[in-house]
Amino acid sequence: MNFKSVIRAALAAAAVSAVFSFQALADYATYSSSGDLPAGSAQESSGTPGVIYAPGVTPGHSGTPQGVVTDYSYLYNNGNTAETQTPQAQPAPAPAVLPEQAAQPETAPASSAAAPAELPAQEPTDAASQQTQAAAQTGVDGNPNLIMSNGRAIDVTKPMVALTYDDGPQTNAGNRIMDVFARYGQRATFFMVGDRVSSRAAEVQRMVAEGHEVANHTYSHTYLNKVDAATIRKQVTACNDIIEQVTGVRPTIMRLPGGNKNSTVLQNVNMPIILWNIDTLDWKTRNAQSTINAVVGHVHDGDIVLMHELYDATATATETIVPTLVGQGFQLVTVSELAAIRGVQLVPNQVYYSFK
Repeated sequence: MNFKSVIRAALAAAAVSAVFSFQALADYATYSSSGDLPAGSAQESSGTPGVIYAPGVTPGHSGTPQGVVTDYSYLYNNGNTAETQTPQAQPAPAPAVLPEQAAQPETAPASSAAAPAELPAQEPTDAASQQTQAAAQTGVDGNPNLIMSNGRAIDVTKPMVALTYDDGPQTNAGNRIMDVFARYGQRATFFMVGDRVSSRAAEVQRMVAEGHEVANHTYSHTYLNKVDAATIRKQVTACNDIIEQVTGVRPTIMRLPGGNKNSTVLQNVNMPIILWNIDTLDWKTRNAQSTINAVVGHVHDGDIVLMHELYDATATATETIVPTLVGQGFQLVTVSELAAIRGVQLVPNQVYYSFK
């Protein structure tokens, strides 16, 4: 090969490289503008670059949510007679705890009472719901114990728990929490304060897009046992309104700030009230290992775990809790999924602590 041939070959290679580089930049711009990678301030990113998503998990978009389940009637009566497997506890590795983020803690709730008796399952009454339920009962890939919900399969014969996060949205911790759920194809429930939603719309839209449940925690984190009936209704409705405005999904469950309630609250919330039976006290300790220790080795099938989205330490704990529980055989589901699979029709103004 003479000198001119070498020059021609080099120029041709450079031209091809330039074409691919230009296309890669164009693809990145398109991907970024869709909300999957941060386009602008990292503080309001709807996703974290480099996250590897589990099979079937689609990263969040800041646009209109698609395929979001808000009617769980198709899950009723699935697996209620099957024997539930008991997971084998395994020791959890201790992560390095990051410096704690200063944030206003939520007041500790009063001691949880025993869970109420389960209510009878309500059969779907419309033809569409009946068809959906019938399809769910046929199973997935020939397995009658598998049902599809929020973009992944749930085995109704295996243990499941609901990890819940209060007081958000909080972009940094929230996106870290969703990142680890995405890696393992699991789902969580976020009880959010309404007046924090609009300024963190991308994060909240990501919750919906990735199949998490968005839920009500009042509009301004008001202790409802200290206000009148009209204020209770206003706090609940305003929170539902802003979440629906931002995501297109209206919450169907709520949690009382601090777990505080009285007879006026229980007559005016007009939504199912979800409390918890495992309190990590992460708001108090703000220590990742303490939060891990409160969950791993203590959680059982049907439990509802309380954590808070405000703290980096809680996000760090989640990065160990999720893979550890999955490794022990637990499925991490939303509160509404857990209730529906257990055949519990959630009733407004009824208080629920777990679904065992």
